[in-house]
Amino acid sequence: MICRLFKFLVLLLVTSFSLAQGKDLTLLTEKLENNNNHQAVIKQVKDLLSNGKLNTDEKLALQIVLVHKYQELQLWDSCLIYCQQQVAEAQRQNNTLAEANFYKLIGNTYYHIPDKDKAVEYWKKCISISEQSDFKIQLEQCYHNIASVYLDKNVQLDLSENYFKKAIALSIENKTSETETGRLHTRLLATLYERTYRFNEAARLYDDVINKSRALNDSANLAEALMFSSELYLHQKKYDKALQLSSEALAISRAINKLDMVSTALEFHTANLYAAGNYKEAFLLKEEVGHIIEQRYNNDLNTKLSEAEAKFKTKESENEKRIALIEAQKEKQLYLLIFGGLLVLLSALFYSLYQKKISRQKLIVQQQMQDEKERLSRDLHDNLGSQMALLSNNIESLDINFRKQQPIDANIERIKGSSRQLLQTLRETIWILNQEQLTAEDFFDKLVDYTHRYLQGYPHIQLKVEEQFSDAYFLNSENALQLFRICQEAVTNACKYSESESIVLRGESSQNRFQVWVQDFGKGFNQSSLNGEGHYGLKNMQQRAASIKATLIIDAVPGKGVAISVLL
Repeated sequence: MICRLFKFLVLLLVTSFSLAQGKDLTLLTEKLENNNNHQAVIKQVKDLLSNGKLNTDEKLALQIVLVHKYQELQLWDSCLIYCQQQVAEAQRQNNTLAEANFYKLIGNTYYHIPDKDKAVEYWKKCISISEQSDFKIQLEQCYHNIASVYLDKNVQLDLSENYFKKAIALSIENKTSETETGRLHTRLLATLYERTYRFNEAARLYDDVINKSRALNDSANLAEALMFSSELYLHQKKYDKALQLSSEALAISRAINKLDMVSTALEFHTANLYAAGNYKEAFLLKEEVGHIIEQRYNNDLNTKLSEAEAKFKTKESENEKRIALIEAQKEKQLYLLIFGGLLVLLSALFYSLYQKKISRQKLIVQQQMQDEKERLSRDLHDNLGSQMALLSNNIESLDINFRKQQPIDANIERIKGSSRQLLQTLRETIWILNQEQLTAEDFFDKLVDYTHRYLQGYPHIQLKVEEQFSDAYFLNSENALQLFRICQEAVTNACKYSESESIVLRGESSQNRFQVWVQDFGKGFNQSSLNGEGHYGLKNMQQRAASIKATLIIDAVPGKGVAISVLL
């Protein structure tokens, strides 16, 4: 009897310890997920995973955190390689839960690259395993993901509807129906109904999301649901109802005070006002959108200039400390000079030369900081200033057409395009300038991502990507920015002028060199014309290449296309 009691107490103690340890790991996992120092988190997670005492669930939770951090840093290759390794390991261990999760994570990674067809392929693999093993959380997420892709591409809408319904049913079982994700299932299904002209069903679902968001006091989701619901009534030409909903969405967005949300709400409300014939109010709100974009630009520019000024002051402080140290050393030298005539002469000469060297160093550092500030201002002016001028011209053209009571739809579309291009250029500039140095592979991935987005405006052009990165090659922010601008110009020229059906991006690096190509197969041009008038874009590329001491090669053949390569 005593022996049995002792065993029971030992078992109770072990169980209590395991539960406490599991709770601690859950808290740690949440803390790591919310930590924005992604590199440090990756190192910490790898250290934790090397501990052989973790059970299967604990290990999987930490591995998912690791994959999320790879995705945050856009290390797509590292992410895919790691997930494929873990799929193989899960298959060897017959761990279906881990296998399903890593298939889902691979799909998520391909979605962000973006390669949505490949993403759907891996989400379906996750569904196949999860349906057999009744992994309801994974099923809900993958059903939602595939349905969203089909809806976005406007294909297989019947299957998309079925998947959204399954996700909604599972959200009830998983008790996630009241969460943001659960309400997103319903809102997207409503969008699908709206697109297929089932307006009553769409209105019922939008009302459900709106009511739940009100009950949960979720202002962000409420504003979003009101916007899309107003669009539904706009399609039915119920302008009063549409304006009522978009007006409330705009008021909520202003209260939240997030520029992106306010800008989106303004666009919805402007479209409703324009459709209802309230052109003057629509025009005023469109001007406000322009002011918001200008405000964001100014804020980001001021932040960047403040950072540059802070770096300058830091360098200046370091130089002052260095000079103070030199002054202290000078005093010691002066005391020693008293003890000998020859020693005094030699020491004085040394001091004079040394002082000149320090002054030159100080001037060089100050000049470097001034050059950096001027370079930053010049790049922002050249690339963003011209786009701001274009946006301003488009707004003025809109004003003129409005006052003359001429159609303004084309003007509004041009303003939208200019605004999106301005924001994207600003984000890319800030991203590059925030990197003290980045690898050639990361740079090339960013260039591919930019080209994918740019080609959305040229759907007839196919992008082909070729890369071979054998060794790491690092670029500083100046080289990366100038190289990125050269490639942007090459891609723009290929899309606008080449009449090519495809563009090839190729990148290669070794330990001592990095080369990138942009090639089209269009009408080309005669290279002898480069020395004449025109071709200002190509001349600008040559100037940028010269500024970073890179080799720019322009290989153009009439009727066969243009290949532009840059070698660092």
